[in-house]
Amino acid sequence: MAGAARRGFSRREAWLQQGLRLFAPDALVHTPQGHALGEVSGSMATCVGDVLRALEQLAPSRLAEEWDNVGLQVGREDWPVGRVLVALDVSPVVIEEALGQQAQMLVTHHPLIFRPLHVLDLGSPSGRMLDTLVQKRLAVAAAHTNLDSVCGGVNDLLARSVGLAAATVLQPDAVDGASGFGRVGCLSAPTTLAALAARIKTLLGLEAVRLAGRPDLPVRRVAVCSGSGSALLPAFWQSTAEAFVSGDLRYHDAREAELRDRGLIDIGHYESEVLVLEALAQDLAARLARTGDAVEVRVSRAEMPPFTIV
Repeated sequence: MAGAARRGFSRREAWLQQGLRLFAPDALVHTPQGHALGEVSGSMATCVGDVLRALEQLAPSRLAEEWDNVGLQVGREDWPVGRVLVALDVSPVVIEEALGQQAQMLVTHHPLIFRPLHVLDLGSPSGRMLDTLVQKRLAVAAAHTNLDSVCGGVNDLLARSVGLAAATVLQPDAVDGASGFGRVGCLSAPTTLAALAARIKTLLGLEAVRLAGRPDLPVRRVAVCSGSGSALLPAFWQSTAEAFVSGDLRYHDAREAELRDRGLIDIGHYESEVLVLEALAQDLAARLARTGDAVEVRVSRAEMPPFTIV
């Protein structure tokens, strides 16, 4: 393994373990010695529909945004499932890994089919993936903005990972106020924007973060948003938080932060979400086990960040 790839793999393992440490202990499934993380031994009596129902309990689809596409992406509910692979994205690398592990289902954070398909060209990159998935009977389901929004989901894990206490929802759901996008809470002690960025970099094992605002800006309250956080900036501006931690922040977002004397810390889209994978695998396996469904739930080890720091 090349040096850069080895470093990337090590950082990814650190991110996954960070997410697992933050996961609620009472939701963990205790598996027999020697089994994979989130694994429950047994036969393939479980079907895709059983996994979909467990996902619905974990992250209700009603919490997804109207523009989102969650739930079943490829397959049939009556297809048998004995092993599930969890990842952020469906990609050729992840598909190959799933088939190599003899998995029958992929559960991803980002939907494979995000926009309506006008043409299914099996020669296109996405078409080739869909062709392989159908031919190999590898089902795919996604939990996206519903997993971001739900209490105990991606945003709660991110809030805990940066050391926020008593975090509340930054932009509450209109129906379920306990869920919603982003979180905001207090650090255990005041710090500066630069010191907070350095601490987050260490805590999450990141190679680099981007910082906008005065490095010496005093910070006690922090808002976070997993994934792409620019849409939540209006909620951040209206809050009493001094700093905002997210991914995919833009040039003009940074200029606005300078004008408002607030701070932005961009940790990356992938990096802000990958910590949920181990927790998702554990929770999904536990829910299936409680209903008597014996399924191995594993986390992808082949998936890597799309960007490389050089």
